[in-house]
Amino acid sequence: MRHLSWALLLACTACAATPSTPLSPEAAACQEGVYNDPAVKELIEIGAGSQYFMNEHQQDLKLAKADAMLRCLQSRGLAPLGGGVERPKVAN
Repeated sequence: MRHLSWALLLACTACAATPSTPLSPEAAACQEGVYNDPAVKELIEIGAGSQYFMNEHQQDLKLAKADAMLRCLQSRGLAPLGGGVERPKVAN
């Protein structure tokens, strides 16, 4: 349950346009670096010319961003490592 709470918190943090509380410099760097993640880049590049693709894969992009944010925070020691239950992957 604790890990699910972290995942939800990170997903909200990654999607917030203006955070209500200031992010630490490390978390802000992670948030900015999300777009450098290979999975995020791939989805953005594929969908750049196709509105249909972006409409169909918006959830995939959102999950890829949340995963990238979580990995970055974990690498900096700001989020717990592993354990718990992984979020189910939805097959398209």
